[in-house]
Amino acid sequence: MGQAGSGAAGDKTPTSLVPTSTQLRRAELQSKWWALQANGTASTPLCLQTYGAQYAALSERCCGQHRKEHQRCLRNGKLDPLDMSKWYPVCGESFELENSCAIAVLKQVDKRCSSQLENAASALSGAADQGDPKLKQPLDALGRCMAQLAGEKGLKVEYDAVQAKSRYEASKRLLSR
Repeated sequence: MGQAGSGAAGDKTPTSLVPTSTQLRRAELQSKWWALQANGTASTPLCLQTYGAQYAALSERCCGQHRKEHQRCLRNGKLDPLDMSKWYPVCGESFELENSCAIAVLKQVDKRCSSQLENAASALSGAADQGDPKLKQPLDALGRCMAQLAGEKGLKVEYDAVQAKSRYEASKRLLSR
């Protein structure tokens, strides 16, 4: 689903995760932070360090059932996860559901951590480089906000499962041509 750090193999829960550029693009997010992540200004290593563990926990909590189903499908079919043309017709529905859920998670983060995202974006834009000490406080605050969200008891994300299934069916038809 996302760009994962260690622990992403098989059915294991990723220990660190950031959203993919496709998820960021599809989510139509408001914060300037996401554009910085998508264009590489906020590098993947910086994002993983800042909120990778928190985002992985949040994603697993909200979307883990789809990730597990997708991984199980790949494993049971002995399909290469890098060969999308082979696995998508068989395992694509859980993949699309997982991505739809991830986009809903991102929208919640964008809404609920907006001030932290904007502060981090401003700090990064004004920083000499990604090792600038001025980044520590805003990046730590962003990580804390995601951790709070991941730990929130009543958190629910709503996503359009019907649309995800329609995307799967349409893409599957294209691949079968």
